Amino acid sequence: MSDRIKVIDYKGHKILCGDSSGLKPAEIVALLPEISRIMIEQKIFLIFQDVNNTTSDETVKKAAIESATKTATALGRPAYSAFIGIRGLQKIIANAALRGQYFASTREEALDWLVQQAEKK
Repeated sequence: MSDRIKVIDYKGHKILCGDSSGLKPAEIVALLPEISRIMIEQKIFLIFQDVNNTTSDETVKKAAIESATKTATALGRPAYSAFIGIRGLQKIIANAALRGQYFASTREEALDWLVQQAEKK
């Protein structure tokens, strides 16, 4: 597993944490297949992403849609996603790519939101 991807237990829920901070679009795209694989293998429906100090483009958007679709198909439903570090144009691209995402100010806020979503089910 990449050192930028970890599975944690937070308040009794498994959450996949991806650290894309500081990466270029091609580097972010390269992480997505591993993220999908881990989520599918471990049946994880909650994902947290740190995207501070990154840039995004159409390749990231396309890869994110493909990854989310593959994961949702394999798991039987979409995962919940929470992000920190998304601003301006990135937020517009992210909202266009996938619905049902949460943009938080802090890691703890993002993780708490994910737990709340999991506990609604």
